[in-house]
Formats: sequence, C-alpha cells, structure tokens
Amino acid sequence: MTTEPSEIAYHFHFASGGGETVRLRFSPEFDLLDPPDFSPPPWTALEFSRCAGCPLDPAASPLCPFARALAPLVPHFTQFYSYEITVVEVVTPRRTMIAKGALQEGTASLIGLVGATCGCPLLAFFRPMARLHLPFASEEETLVRLFATHLLGRLMQGEPATLDGLRDRVAGVVQVNAGMARRLRAGLSRDALVNGLIILDTFANAVPYVMDRSLDELRYIFSEDR
Repeated sequence: MTTEPSEIAYHFHFASGGGETVRLRFSPEFDLLDPPDFSPPPWTALEFSRCAGCPLDPAASPLCPFARALAPLVPHFTQFYSYEITVVEVVTPRRTMIAKGALQEGTASLIGLVGATCGCPLLAFFRPMARLHLPFASEEETLVRLFATHLLGRLMQGEPATLDGLRDRVAGVVQVNAGMARRLRAGLSRDALVNGLIILDTFANAVPYVMDRSLDELRYIFSEDR
C-alpha cells in the first residue's frame, strides 16, 4: 500500500478552444485533501441548505464535507454550460482514460469521485468504488459496481451477501444530491456542476427500480448463453 498522497487529474479540452485542469490529491487512506490556500465560501456551511437526514453535528463539523470538497471546483466551470462538448482526459496513477462528450458527463465522474472521498458519511459507501475509479461509466457499469460493492462489503463484515440495507443507503444519497444541487445553484452562475450532479442522481434513482424488478435489467450480463 502506498504511503504517499496520490493524484487524479481531470483535463477538460473544449471544442470552442481552451481548457481546464482539476487535480485532486488524496491521502494514503484515500481521503480527499484540500488544495493549498483553500478558503471555503459561505455556501459550504453545514447549515446552509442542509441535506435532509444529515447526521453531522454543526458544532463538530461546521462545514458540509461535500460542499467543502466541491467548492474548489467552482472556479473551473463558472464560464461553461453543461452541454458544451469536451474531450476529457482522466489521469490516474495506473492509467489514462479519454472520452468525448458533453461537459456534464465529465463533471458527473468528477463529482462522484469527490463525493465518495470527501468525508460525507452518507456517501462513504462509495469509497471502495472511488479507489477503483471508473470515469464515464454507463448506467449498467455503475449499477453492477454498486451492487457488487454492497454485496462484497457485507461479506467482508461477516454478514450474509444480500441486498439488505442498500435501499436505505441509496435513499440517503438521493437526499444528499438534492441538498447539494441547492447549494451549487447558490455558488454557480452556470449549470455544468449542477447537471453533473443530476446525472449521478439519475443513477441513484435507478437502483430501487432495478431492485424491484429482481435485477432483471442486469441479468443479461451474467447469462452463460452464447
């Protein structure tokens, strides 16, 4: 296991010209680190549009961990709209991944990584997925990774490999997404980060639907028929 902070960089290249680079640094425990000289804006306060179901104590955690982690991203995207076409390069210690699409698709992957590693207790479930970061994942890829993470996590804790508790976890995530969208609208003049968050929320809302249908939407992936 590494003992030095690691870095994941997102390089956004815009069709209209120019670009933005976001560098995220993580501790050896894979906690997101604040950038140098970071000064949190007022909308990062825990009580500012606080998420429903937030378990944090304002006295111990005066800032919302997720908002605090997203605030340094805001200056990168204030001049861009979510529909602008970009080529995004994601550089991790192990590999580089490149995709072309709307800006909101790149920011969705970035926000998901930030949320899982920021210290929000309702998003901590995603930390194992963040360690094995897969940007630009499709809905099917995200759902398989989510269900697999939940089941393996239960096995690691000595519990039966069932979907018990997953619905409640996802309900908490939906509450966080709604609260954070309100916060971002207070900090942004354009919608690139907000719409990235909405994409993540679409994935979260798909989980109960797939569970209610006995995972039928994913069954074809595991079929042994040729």
